[in-house]
Amino acid sequence: MHDKLYLTSHKLIGKTEILECYHSENERYVVRLDKTLFHPQGGGQPCDKGTLNGHEVLHVTQNRDGQVLHYLPVSLPLGPVEMKIDQMHRLAHARLHTAGHLIGHLLEQTGWQAIKAHHWPGEARLVFRQSNNALPPSLEDLSARCREQIQLAHPISIHIHQGHRQIAIGKLGQYPCGGTHVENTAELNGLTITRIKNKKNELSIHYEILD
Repeated sequence: MHDKLYLTSHKLIGKTEILECYHSENERYVVRLDKTLFHPQGGGQPCDKGTLNGHEVLHVTQNRDGQVLHYLPVSLPLGPVEMKIDQMHRLAHARLHTAGHLIGHLLEQTGWQAIKAHHWPGEARLVFRQSNNALPPSLEDLSARCREQIQLAHPISIHIHQGHRQIAIGKLGQYPCGGTHVENTAELNGLTITRIKNKKNELSIHYEILD
């Protein structure tokens, strides 16, 4: 986990070493770094954008061995390299991901169990399973509860315990998570619940963040 700096740091610029660079399909090159700030695609979240020594990083994935792979349009020499993360792109996805956690905590307080999450722009949603005969919330009520927690400006904290990463929102609770997050719920202003769908004991909450 020590090589995945995005798990414990909010830094957007850093230096690292290129350990490997090889040709891939579609005229792209795969770069493996000693340490990386780039969040790979996965966990319901798109990958980071940015550059390595000024060259655009086209895509970032994680292979079956847990190695983070960076795809570039050019080959880079082994050795020192500077990483720069696209700040606005990172923030957009971090806000959506944290908003999903916030909604999850609020729904679980009323007897719903989160079973799926997808935090992509334009299609962000969570799916919950009913327990204890929980009643589905109204759009107005859930929206008001979200606004209240945003105004309370809960800090977002990261905890690593025995190799497992947990993301906590104030005292609302915590989830195991490998994604990127904002540092305070105050950064979620503009969170909008767009649709609530209840079907066969499953509740779908669709949301977005308007600037």
